[in-house]
Amino acid sequence: MRPILFILISTVILATSCMSSKTVIRKYYTLDPGNTEYAERQDNLPIQGKAEIGLVSIDPVYEKNQIVNRSNSHEITYYMYHQWAVRPAEAIRGLVYEYLDKNRIFDEVSTRYSRTVPDYIVDINVHNLEVVESKDEFSAHLRLEMNLVKAENDSLMLSYSVNRTSPLREKDMNLFASEISSLLVEETGNFASEIRQISISRQAGQH
Repeated sequence: MRPILFILISTVILATSCMSSKTVIRKYYTLDPGNTEYAERQDNLPIQGKAEIGLVSIDPVYEKNQIVNRSNSHEITYYMYHQWAVRPAEAIRGLVYEYLDKNRIFDEVSTRYSRTVPDYIVDINVHNLEVVESKDEFSAHLRLEMNLVKAENDSLMLSYSVNRTSPLREKDMNLFASEISSLLVEETGNFASEIRQISISRQAGQH
């Protein structure tokens, strides 16, 4: 009787483990501009000089691969099976680089240290990157700062702050990643526009 009982228990455990392994699927999401087109405008000449995108500083809560869900002012949870394919700091740095480079904001844009000293440094500080859940409603929340620093004397030329909350039509992590990507592209564009305005104002002052 005991051998039969042992076989039955073993079969149940094996079946349960098989069922569990089949239902658990870890999904990964990217931060990228998607189908965003980068139109080069001939009337917007690049700003003279090289810009370097510094390492992105991100709040420790959000630096992991796991996506964060905020259900209360001081309460968060990490999604176990919904994760960023690339750590947010690295992904955001790449996205900002791609935008500034393809839109020809500067003569040259780099994300790596080189022998040539950059003329400008773009610093990015991320404070919030999360799904906000409230009464069965879901939103994408992004809060960060973008700074333009003149490398020669480490002086701050421009500080641009972003605090955006965008509603999601449903609780869908792919939709969340897409919305965060769109916000990043849009706000990087606004940051770039302010950089151009500073450049235009300085050129006008020299005449």
